[in-house]
Amino acid sequence: MSEITKDDYALVENDGSFYAEFYGVKFTTGKYKNIVVVYGKVKVLEDEINDQAKLSFTYAIQDPADYDIEELEKDEDFGEHMGDILTHFIAESLENQEAQIGTIESPIDIDPESFTQ
Repeated sequence: MSEITKDDYALVENDGSFYAEFYGVKFTTGKYKNIVVVYGKVKVLEDEINDQAKLSFTYAIQDPADYDIEELEKDEDFGEHMGDILTHFIAESLENQEAQIGTIESPIDIDPESFTQ
C-alpha cells in the first residue's frame, strides 16, 4: 500500500450525469491525477487461512482525465491506487467519527467494474 494522505484525493459533486446523486473521488496527485471515480459497493473479505482481510469494491470511472478507460480498467497499479485511496478514506472517516456502518439502499447500483485488493 502506498502512503496516501487526504491531500491525494478530493470529494467532488457530479454533474447531471448518471452518477449525479453520488460523490466522485478525484485523484489530486501522482500518476492518476485528475481521474474521477465513483465507488459503489464496498466489502471486507476475510481470508481465514492467512488471517488477513481484503477490500473488495465496485467502481465506475466517471472522468478518465487523459487516460483510456479500458486501459485503466486493466491497470493493476490503478486498481491498487483506488484501493489505497478508499482504505485511507474509510480509516479517516472512522477516526473522525464521520463513518456510518450499515446498509444504505441506493436506487441504482454502480457495478461496471469490480476490484479486489
